[in-house]
Amino acid sequence: MKTSIKIFSFFFAVATLVACAAAESEQLKEARTIQEAMMKQKHNLDSTLNVKMDELGAQISALSSDTTLATDSLKIATYVEVKSQYSSLENLKSQMSDWSSNIKTLPTLEELSSGAENPFGKDAKDQDILAGIKANQSAFEELKSQIETAIQ
Repeated sequence: MKTSIKIFSFFFAVATLVACAAAESEQLKEARTIQEAMMKQKHNLDSTLNVKMDELGAQISALSSDTTLATDSLKIATYVEVKSQYSSLENLKSQMSDWSSNIKTLPTLEELSSGAENPFGKDAKDQDILAGIKANQSAFEELKSQIETAIQ
């Protein structure tokens, strides 16, 4: 009986230690929350940007196929303006892609448990990770503001 109690106590202690070690700090939880919200906003912004670029592309096609484009100064001005907006949005889309590929993101808990490395480094402290995620968010908010202004 004593042996079974000792074995049970040992496994219970190990399970408790594993559960405590696997729990994330409040800073990491906040970082994950910020990151998830930022990625959702990025996805929505990408979709909106693609729709606007499709609209502008259709306008460019319609204007360029108009036979009176070469002789109508108003149509020429409109064409140049739409083409300029499209070019501006292409540039912003490229910046968004560059931002996305250059940021460090926290892997999910499942990815970490299956051996994925923390891109912030194995010795990174929770507050350093949170600061990095907040820096990503700040850069994203600036880019988002530029894109929203250009879309309007």
